[in-house]
Amino acid sequence: MDAIMALTVLCTSLVYLLIGLDINKKNARYLLSGYNTMSQAKRDAFDIDRYLKFFKSFFKGIALFPPASWFVCMLIFDSVTSVTVWAVMQCLPMFLFLKTSLSKDWSK
Repeated sequence: MDAIMALTVLCTSLVYLLIGLDINKKNARYLLSGYNTMSQAKRDAFDIDRYLKFFKSFFKGIALFPPASWFVCMLIFDSVTSVTVWAVMQCLPMFLFLKTSLSKDWSK
């Protein structure tokens, strides 16, 4: 189970990192939820450059969260409990992301 979890943790980190590295202004129209359903007028009023700066830095930053949280879980809990606690903990940065992105005005 430890090898499977190590692979899971590394893959999760890699996904976060790739999201932070690969999203750009050209593919945001297709990949960013909400932005991809906006009318052209709303897209023109939306400051995509500023939003992408926030988005990319956030996902690059949380790429370190899965291994760090796994390490803490393994120190505190047994291996079975660690899996559950770690999985739930992976939702926490997404709540922070939602709170931060929804509380800002992204208009130009």
